[in-house]
Amino acid sequence: MSRYCLITGASSGLGRELAIQYAREGWQVIAVARSVNALNELHQEYSTIHAFPLDLTNTELFISAVNHLAEQIPALDLVILNAGSCDYVDANHLPLDIFERTMTLNFQAQVAAVKLLLPLLQKSEQGTVAIVSSLAHLFPFTKAQAYGASKAALSYFADSLRVDLTDSGIRVCLIEPGFVDTPLTQKNDFKMPFLLQVSDAAGRIRKGLDAQQQRIRFPKRLVFSLHLLNLLPYSLRCKVAAGMRQP
Repeated sequence: MSRYCLITGASSGLGRELAIQYAREGWQVIAVARSVNALNELHQEYSTIHAFPLDLTNTELFISAVNHLAEQIPALDLVILNAGSCDYVDANHLPLDIFERTMTLNFQAQVAAVKLLLPLLQKSEQGTVAIVSSLAHLFPFTKAQAYGASKAALSYFADSLRVDLTDSGIRVCLIEPGFVDTPLTQKNDFKMPFLLQVSDAAGRIRKGLDAQQQRIRFPKRLVFSLHLLNLLPYSLRCKVAAGMRQP
């Protein structure tokens, strides 16, 4: 019997690699992204990856697309909400358009995805929704006010969602990776500690999901480092963070 997995942000980076790895494992993968060409290329390479072009921030189109999907498949066994963006901001100006765009995609669209896809997950014997946040929200990084805030909101949402879905039969997994070598992070102009290759990161996520972990955090060295920083007295922690500022 076929297993169905839906992955957002599947046109590049971590989402693309996850789609490929799950397809190789025999899953039927619903690959969601805005880039039609990138999704079609994936389908041409792997027949079990099905292109599902969609702008997650357009709720009306999202509703229509999910209704169509429900007519095509019996259930969703796994949903990986991986779509997201990162724009750095100037704290002296705090561009509101960046905050709105970041929160809309990184948080609001993920909430909408959970709402709309829950009925298909409930039709599975063991449905899992995996929400990709970030370790970034664990420490106040320079220029990351919009990105970090959106990921902090997303992580809290996932943990709170798990509480209320405890008796529903649907598992909620929070995924908080560190730096992964993707087109998104390749734009960064600063040193990224413990940078992981995308195939490694995707493999860690699959392993964690297979083990039914509630939270997947990696790499451990970065997790440990951030926890140590957070053990510092608050005033000293603020000084350390300020010392990391980019010019």
